Amino acid sequence: MRRTTMQTMKIGIIGGSIAGCCAAIELTRRGFDVTVFERSGDELKDRGAGIGVPSGEFDTFIARDLVDADIPNISARSFSRIWRTDEESRLGYLAWDQPANLAALNWGALYRNLRDRVDDEHYLTRQHVVALHQSGNDGAVVELADGSTATFDLVVCADGYASLGRSTLFPEIELAYAGYVLWRGFIAEDQLEDAAALENGIRCVGHPGGHGIFYFVPGPGDVLERGSRLVNWGVYCQVPAAELAAFMTDRSGQQHQGSLPPGSMPPDTEQALKAAARRNLPSYYADITDKSPDTFAYAIYDCEVPAYVKGRICLAGDAGAFARPHSGAGALKGMNDMVSLGAALASGAGIDEALAMWNTERTTANNNLVRFGNQLGRALVEEIPDWSQLDAAGMQKWYTSIVTIKSDYIHTRR
Repeated sequence: MRRTTMQTMKIGIIGGSIAGCCAAIELTRRGFDVTVFERSGDELKDRGAGIGVPSGEFDTFIARDLVDADIPNISARSFSRIWRTDEESRLGYLAWDQPANLAALNWGALYRNLRDRVDDEHYLTRQHVVALHQSGNDGAVVELADGSTATFDLVVCADGYASLGRSTLFPEIELAYAGYVLWRGFIAEDQLEDAAALENGIRCVGHPGGHGIFYFVPGPGDVLERGSRLVNWGVYCQVPAAELAAFMTDRSGQQHQGSLPPGSMPPDTEQALKAAARRNLPSYYADITDKSPDTFAYAIYDCEVPAYVKGRICLAGDAGAFARPHSGAGALKGMNDMVSLGAALASGAGIDEALAMWNTERTTANNNLVRFGNQLGRALVEEIPDWSQLDAAGMQKWYTSIVTIKSDYIHTRR
C-alpha cells in the first residue's frame, strides 16, 4: 500500500475545459502534483457563446485570481419577460422585469483566463482517456488510447456531460432527454437597427412552447464599445423524442447526440427554425435569429447522481449531476466544485475523510440544481402560459408557484 499524504498526493484530471482548468489551478496552488489530460490537440474552440455569471460568484472568482479583475463583461440587472402581441409586434409586451445581478461575458474569455493560469507542463493535449480503474483503496488508474497507463492517488473527471467518469462509477445512470432543444447563434451589434432594446439586461422572450434569451456580450477581441459587441441568443424549442434523431442529423447525414456544431445544421432545419421564430417572436428578435449565420443547437438533457466520489475517482462539473441550462449553473458549477474540493483536501482532514465531506456537500448542492433546472424547464418551456395575459404581479405569482427552489446562480444575490 502506498503511503500517501496531502503533500505527496498525485491527482489526474480528465478534461481540460472550464472545470478541468479550475481543478488544476486550485489543486496546484494547494501544493498537489497535478496532470491534466485533454483530448483535443489545440485550444478549445470558442463558438462565440456567452454566459451570465452572478455578480457574487464573479467577485469570488476575481478574488481567488481565477480570472482577471478586468475581464471584459457587461452588467445585466434584470430578466425582461416579453411576449409578442398584435399591439406590440415589434418589441413585444413587457410582462415583468425580474430582478437579476449578472455579469455577461464570453465563454472563450473565461476559458482563456483559466487556461493561462495552468502551466503547459501540467496540461497534456491529445491525451484520450479510454478507461478508468480503481487501484486498491488508495488510488486510480487512467488508461489512454495509446495503451499507456498512469496511476494517481485521486482522479478528477471533468470530462463533460457524456462523462466516462460518470459511466464508469454509475453505469446505471442515463441522461434523460427533456423534450426540447436550445437553438443558438449570435450576430454583430452593427447589424442591429436599434441597439437600445437590448441595453441593461437579458431579454427573455416567451412563445408558445418555449422562450428565447437575447443579450449583449463583449465582441471579438473582448471589446466592450457600443457598436462592437455581440448579440448572444438562444431559443428553446420543443422537439418530440421520436423526432430528435432526425433533428440532430447534420447536413452530411451524421447523427449527433448532444449538439449540432456551427455550420453543420441542414439548411432546411435552420430555415424551419427561423420561420418559426418569425411566427412566434416579436419581429425585433426574429430579425436577430434570421440574420445569424451558422446557427447551432443542443439537445437538452439532465441527470442526478448518487454520489460525487467513489473510491479515489470523483466527478466535477457536468460530469456529475447535469442540470438544464436554465439553471445558469453550467461552467460555474464545475468551478465551484473545484474550489470546494481544494478547500476540503487542504482542511487538515485525512484524504478519505475530506473526500467524504466534499462528496456530501456537492452531491446535495448539485442534485438540487438539477431539480431547479427542471422546475425552470416546466415554467419556461413545458407549461409556459401566455405572458401577455399577466401583469408583473401575476407573473411573479405564476413563477413562484412553480419555481420553489432558490439558487444564487440565477436569482438576485442579496
